[in-house]
Amino acid sequence: MSKQRYFDDLTLEEMFKHHDHTYMMSDDSRYYEAGRRERDLIHDKVKAEGGWTREMVDLYNKYAPEGMFQMDYDFLTNKAE
Repeated sequence: MSKQRYFDDLTLEEMFKHHDHTYMMSDDSRYYEAGRRERDLIHDKVKAEGGWTREMVDLYNKYAPEGMFQMDYDFLTNKAE
């Protein structure tokens, strides 16, 4: 029998893969709150690992739906010119 894994036990890549990237579009507050909690856990883990890098943003975007759900590294790090 395998041990149950919680979202905060996952690696960052697993978090990116299993995160409900569209949670903010939900009419059901339970899904919205669960997605917001996942987002907060992702950001806490990223911060603990030194912050967003271009490679990490690329990995996140690999799993996020295209468009408004993807991140822009330059905008995120205020490096836009």
